[in-house]
Amino acid sequence: MIRWMGKQAKYARLHTAKAKQSKQEQPNPHASQSSERLKLPPPETVQTSLDLNERHLREILGENDSILCRRFQLGTGPKRAVLLVSITGITDKKTVNEGVISPIMKAELPTDGTNVLTFMRESVLAVMDIGDSDEFSFIVGLVLQGNVAVFVEGETRALLIPAGAWKSRAIDQPVSETVIRGPRDSFVEDLNINLSLLRKRIHHPQLRLETSIVGTMTQTKVVMVYVEGIVDEAVVEEVRKRISKIKVDMVIESGYIEQHIEDAPFSIFPTIANTEKPDITAARILEGRVAIFVDGTPIVLTLPDLLISHFQVSEDYYARPFYSSLVRLLRILSFLTTTMLPGLFVAVQYYHPVLIPYSLLVSLSKSREGVPFQLYIEVILMILVFEVIREAGVRMPRPIGQAVSIVGAIILGQSAVEAGLVGIPVVVVVAFAGISTFLINSLAEPISILRLLFALAGSTLGIYGILLLGMIVVTHLATLRSFGVPYASPLFPLKWGDWKDAIFRFPLKSLWHRPQTLNPENYRRIKQGGESNGKKQKKE
Repeated sequence: MIRWMGKQAKYARLHTAKAKQSKQEQPNPHASQSSERLKLPPPETVQTSLDLNERHLREILGENDSILCRRFQLGTGPKRAVLLVSITGITDKKTVNEGVISPIMKAELPTDGTNVLTFMRESVLAVMDIGDSDEFSFIVGLVLQGNVAVFVEGETRALLIPAGAWKSRAIDQPVSETVIRGPRDSFVEDLNINLSLLRKRIHHPQLRLETSIVGTMTQTKVVMVYVEGIVDEAVVEEVRKRISKIKVDMVIESGYIEQHIEDAPFSIFPTIANTEKPDITAARILEGRVAIFVDGTPIVLTLPDLLISHFQVSEDYYARPFYSSLVRLLRILSFLTTTMLPGLFVAVQYYHPVLIPYSLLVSLSKSREGVPFQLYIEVILMILVFEVIREAGVRMPRPIGQAVSIVGAIILGQSAVEAGLVGIPVVVVVAFAGISTFLINSLAEPISILRLLFALAGSTLGIYGILLLGMIVVTHLATLRSFGVPYASPLFPLKWGDWKDAIFRFPLKSLWHRPQTLNPENYRRIKQGGESNGKKQKKE
């Protein structure tokens, strides 16, 4: 019985295999149109036939009206067929017509055996920076970036001619970094314009630009900029390695790059700085940092980043040191105030009322008559309301946003007090803490989170909770690194040489060296006698 079942199973397998084979051998009447295409070799490279090249390009790019395939003849005597491929809307018609099509049609083919593509590049085309390739993937990528591809009958390579006509916003004043004294230009969304603004300020031959393409779908250009001989080569190599490891399908803004290469993605503090001002970018590069430009955004990343850098602005170096030092000290005090003041206000009233003068304590108690909520609930609600108003003022159109942020806050706060929902001291404390945030815009995100955390710590454990949370924050800052550089330096660890430009700013003549924390190769910036030093010197 078992043998009979085995034979039956074997017979069934043989019958099924024969049926599949006979089915495959039968002709498919619907495959007549596709059989010719399947017999062709895989056109991964440029073929000598223009028809095959055009067909393969349309298969890759799809059938749509934006793809322009123009055929014409090369030469006035003996002629060769030419295929020009471009994307309408992103190429300059004047450049294509006057610099490409017209010279090709008027040229005379060489009779001395010179390669046609070499002849066209050297003697015909009146366009700079002409490239060539035989790989369709590379050609399609450049065509989608605004280049024109020129195929010649009988040639296995195509010429690639830059003819982009991208629309760009005019250079304007910076939006998020307003200045009183100093340059008022800002970066735009065009990468070439941004690099030109940087080169306008740094004319040194050792300025290096390294371009990478990131994003399988967007093919975004990412340019790493630094000055060779100043920056630490270990930092450059680390940045280069991290960018090469980014494997994503899209990069729309520099924030994508920042979040893929930062050291501590789960920290509330940013370990990579950003700016939209060319003068700040140039100054940071000349200090020994690396800048990352991303095509399509006006925000440039600079690294390594230091905590103390967020309390320094460009105007500190354009004005005399005395007022600059005072304003910098106010920024540091404002950071402490905006993060801890609401928490201290709750902690002192709940757990340490003896620290408040008696007359002030009575006034605070009277202000809370009829308020239905606990004090810590009032403070947390007002902090959240302030964040809502600030976010609404930023996201709404500019004329309406100003009205919402200023008039809306006043009316809302006054109405809340008159309705007995909150007390006047709470509104004053939260409003002052919120206004202090605007002195350190680059740390607005961690400040908003820390303000809530300190308010909760003060309402649960009093001053002890605030001290405990403060110790946790300080320990976290002391352990952070930005591309190998201590984030809290020159405070943790101590770098006495960098204290001339930390909390206070010494006169520019005293700042004769670059920050030691960044470990620059060229340590000296100015000779002690005041003479500019452009030669590479050893560290001291």
